[in-house]
Amino acid sequence: MVLTALAGFALLAVLVVVTTAATVWLAKVRPALEHDPDTQFWYIFAGLCVLLPAILITVALNRWAGAALALLAAGAWWWSNRVVAVRQTLQADAAARRKSDAERQALYARHNSVLARWGRYELDPARSIDFPAMTDVRVPETSALVKAMAQAEQLRRHPGADRTAEYRTAVAVLEGALRAAEESAARQG
Repeated sequence: MVLTALAGFALLAVLVVVTTAATVWLAKVRPALEHDPDTQFWYIFAGLCVLLPAILITVALNRWAGAALALLAAGAWWWSNRVVAVRQTLQADAAARRKSDAERQALYARHNSVLARWGRYELDPARSIDFPAMTDVRVPETSALVKAMAQAEQLRRHPGADRTAEYRTAVAVLEGALRAAEESAARQG
């Protein structure tokens, strides 16, 4: 008889812990995925429809067993909230990292594009003859371009989450400096 009662209590304890954890997880995670404002209410309601009868019927039969189930439910609720909060923080950090990496890759592509455009003047003999100002650092616009390239390259080689804005600005300055140098070389050539 005692063994049967313990097995029944163990089964109820598992039901209470699993239901509480599932209810917390569903109520905190699923509404954001489903984009439905009522979803959270219905998950909590469904969880309580399982939890309350399990605990209240147990209290009616044995108040100490009911109190133990209520404590298990409270502990499972606290633990589940902590786990879900950590999970959501990790997901938010990962999303921010992915966004930052994507932005960084886009900046690298823009930087490479500018370097490729400038490289045509440096490596193509015909362009070097047609636009000599593009390789002459005595021309103010070309000097500004070389300085902008050095600044952008330094920020590219020493990345950091806090330096992405600086790198974005440096790439924009580099693009503007290349345009200005090309316009100046076209006027002089």
